[in-house]
Amino acid sequence: MVIIALLIAVGLYALGRVVIGRVAVNDPWLTKALTACLVLHLLCAPLQIWVVDHIYGGIADYTRYDTQGAVLAEGFRHFNFSLAPAHLQGIVSEGSVSIVAGVVFAIIGVNQLGAFFVFSWLSFIGIIFFYRAYTTTFGGAGRRRYGYLIFFLPTLVFWTADVSKEAIMTFLLGLTAYGGARVLAHRSGYWLILLGSAGGVFIRPNETLLALGGFTLAMLIRPANPTVRLEGPRRTVGLIFLGSLLGVAIYVTLHFLPGTNGSLSLTQISQNNNTGVGAGFGSSNLSYSPSILAYPKDVYALFLDPLPYNAHGSGQLVSAVENTVLLGVVLASLRQLRFVPRVLLARTYVAMCLLFTGAFVYAFASLGNAGLIDRERVVMMPFFLVLVCIPRGAKHRGPRYEWELPRKVRLQRRRDMAFRGGPIRPRRAAPS
Repeated sequence: MVIIALLIAVGLYALGRVVIGRVAVNDPWLTKALTACLVLHLLCAPLQIWVVDHIYGGIADYTRYDTQGAVLAEGFRHFNFSLAPAHLQGIVSEGSVSIVAGVVFAIIGVNQLGAFFVFSWLSFIGIIFFYRAYTTTFGGAGRRRYGYLIFFLPTLVFWTADVSKEAIMTFLLGLTAYGGARVLAHRSGYWLILLGSAGGVFIRPNETLLALGGFTLAMLIRPANPTVRLEGPRRTVGLIFLGSLLGVAIYVTLHFLPGTNGSLSLTQISQNNNTGVGAGFGSSNLSYSPSILAYPKDVYALFLDPLPYNAHGSGQLVSAVENTVLLGVVLASLRQLRFVPRVLLARTYVAMCLLFTGAFVYAFASLGNAGLIDRERVVMMPFFLVLVCIPRGAKHRGPRYEWELPRKVRLQRRRDMAFRGGPIRPRRAAPS
């Protein structure tokens, strides 16, 4: 079993190198960074098993997904797609992960470590999509800062290295983010959004809803492109398309997501997540209030809890170190955060990231459980890191980007774009 798993890891590494070669064309830094990221993702698969067995007492959601997936795999292998043998409670959220696990087991055999390698590799591809979304928005500026954070943040590497919703949603939200960034940059990408959203509504429809909501807002404020024909009708068709996807995501979230009981009441969701008997219930309960006045406390719960002074146990200590690093990144990025209101009008993908991050903090703080929050915030991090990696000009060279210019200059440039088809450029002096 271990030998088969290692062969799967080698095959996924080779396939990952092919993908890296397509993404990092003539870019030695990106090639090395992505290769290191790929290796870390694969190494974290056996590490995840060891940590859960020795630190968390073998308690993890993936044990349920593995068991149900193994039952389904036998039928899938013989083209029997009945879900009855696994006794799934619906095909949204919990059941959908078991179905995906069953498909993987049907292909590679019932091999837990091998499946972990597959899911970890899938999340690695999602990270590449997020990186491409950033470079589509800002070009090459700031890409190394964003790359180092998104490639090597421990949360993004470790918690996506098993059979889990986090691994699948990292891939699907990355696909949605890349498609959204392309559309917001006046390129084709609706089909990427459709694929990512179609899968997301079965895994975590609430997160898919947040991504589509952020993208819809970004579309509403996206500057018109004077060089594109029929810009108005295209925008209208796009908004109708997004409205349809939003409607589906809202319906699935209300009627099929466990814990909602047909309502998006955050207080009810908090109670459902904190009541019960057994492992995981009653641990690290955090008081929660849906009042907007409690939002600063939600921010602390999502980003900074725990810190080293209140960490208990080795698992929390590791999280505390990462939270301290994130705090340092935020403090070092105050200038970028100050420019967010300006940047989101010039690069509307930033608006999508801002809405997703802000809404995620408000909604998922209702989980009321520090352990759940630490794991589920994984999918928020690629969006949040965009906000602290906004490119800025060198001080000795003056402003380089539109959001760094004075207000009057920015307004004049937008008028030029709207009425003259592009910014006014100084004419070259005639040769003497």
